[in-house]
Amino acid sequence: MADKDDPVIVAALEAGGTTFVVCVAQILADGQPRILFRNEIDSSHDKPAQTLEQCAEFFKHHKPINGYHGLGVATFGPVGLVPCRNNYGCILEGSPKAAYRNVDLLKPLVSACQGSRNLAVKIETDVKDSLTSVAYVTVGTGVGVGLVINGACVHGCMHPEGGHVPIQPLPGDQFPGYSWGEKSPFHGRHTVEGMASSVALTERLELIEGKKNLPRSSLIELDDGHEVWIHAANALANLSATLILTTSIERIVFGGGIMNRKGLIEKIRKRTLVLLNGYLELPEIDSLIACSSFGSDVGLMGAILLAQQAHQISIEDEVPKKGGVSAFDVGVFHGIVIGVGIAYIGLALLRASS
Repeated sequence: MADKDDPVIVAALEAGGTTFVVCVAQILADGQPRILFRNEIDSSHDKPAQTLEQCAEFFKHHKPINGYHGLGVATFGPVGLVPCRNNYGCILEGSPKAAYRNVDLLKPLVSACQGSRNLAVKIETDVKDSLTSVAYVTVGTGVGVGLVINGACVHGCMHPEGGHVPIQPLPGDQFPGYSWGEKSPFHGRHTVEGMASSVALTERLELIEGKKNLPRSSLIELDDGHEVWIHAANALANLSATLILTTSIERIVFGGGIMNRKGLIEKIRKRTLVLLNGYLELPEIDSLIACSSFGSDVGLMGAILLAQQAHQISIEDEVPKKGGVSAFDVGVFHGIVIGVGIAYIGLALLRASS
């Protein structure tokens, strides 16, 4: 383990379609992170090289003398997650974010964070949590879904893309789906992301008001009862029902900027019950479907946890060589880390509001 005079310092990035949030954090003795430096970098202009350069400069500016112990990246997808493949750390060709297709997120960040010590790296998309079977849904510029089923992260041939599953629109809904559907499944028509992302909701608002090129910030000005939120709740309730029926999930945790809307989580819960039509015997709906108490910081906390886990895993092989610390001691610590977040935001689940 790190010496007392050598605090564990990690770099973390939450990559979103509108903002990249970067931070430098110290991992305290009890395993909890303390954010030392933080910044938000605009990514809405779709100039990935510029955005990544700004992220790299931030990490360089705050880099310890010997470099960081770990780097964690929590990003929108689809992204390559298999280290042995050439597309590891790259946004994949199928991304609806055209400017980011085939962009290597990791290379400039690793270069900026690397020092004389070994840099442990971990990247994930959307979240995985600490209960046996948990889903995390992030709702922002896009909609992403991360899954842990029976205590294991679901990757398969790649990570889940639950934001692109089809949904049942409300009766009479004429909205065609968002304009990012060119490379999206079902062309973005009647899908979760095509109906509930900030892009989709803004385009729906344009249709309702007969206006064009409204900024996404226009959503902030809407009242809680606006019909936009009813359609958003329906799409997210469809996703919730699908997750419950196909995975028997224990908890669905919602996060992301759209979920800051007051009352939206209650609308999702109520609509989910309507869609399930009494077919299943469910636990308390407030426990089954919840928001993270980390709010819009949930992704950043997940990125910090990724860096922490990467560092912890990297030192396990060294433990038997270190005097005074047993492999069992570190194994217990590592188990605790895994317990609070198998790959992404266990802490968010443990503190999720009901």
